[in-house]
Amino acid sequence: MMKNTLEKGIKKELKELNTNKEKIWTVPTMLNTARILLTFVVVYMIIIEVRVFLIALVFGVAALTDWFDGRIARRYNLVNSFGAKADMAADRFLWIGTAFAFLLVYGIRMQLDMSHSIQLLLIMIREIISAPSAVVALFVGKGFPKARYVAKATTFLQGFAMPALILSVSYPEWTYISLPLSIAIGIVGAISGFYYIYDVQKFEEAQDKKTKKK
Repeated sequence: MMKNTLEKGIKKELKELNTNKEKIWTVPTMLNTARILLTFVVVYMIIIEVRVFLIALVFGVAALTDWFDGRIARRYNLVNSFGAKADMAADRFLWIGTAFAFLLVYGIRMQLDMSHSIQLLLIMIREIISAPSAVVALFVGKGFPKARYVAKATTFLQGFAMPALILSVSYPEWTYISLPLSIAIGIVGAISGFYYIYDVQKFEEAQDKKTKKK
């Protein structure tokens, strides 16, 4: 019943989108907003020393909203420029916010070793490499290039690696999961980051050509 209700609501939005201007408040946008709010929850939980299992669980839920918003947007043709920017902003907010809180709070408490720091660097390597291009595309760009499979693979691996890394702070055995995942992300994430820079540049050039033709 809930599924039917959701589907009817999405179809109604789709009908309105086809007759009106670009609609901002859609189901995918709501999920993006939820992801931002959950980031605050994750950071707060890290600060007040909630059990790592709960932190990893809430982070996992936040990461899942990224998968759902993209799937819903594509299936029901709710893709628009505002939604794309909101999605990217929410993603960066979740990953950078969680990484910063993890490094700062657990670092101050002397709960991190060199292995944790290296793993976090590898997990965040795509965001580090692509940061300048992502900022330009978000604030002054004309849109976003289509995501490559290597980017999707990076996001998928990150969704498992970060919770495992958080768990490894209190349960060292989780390092056997977080470490190989981090190494894998270090490879595919770096490739994804450089591809993103290249794709954004090509996308901007293509948009400029279209503008000149008009």
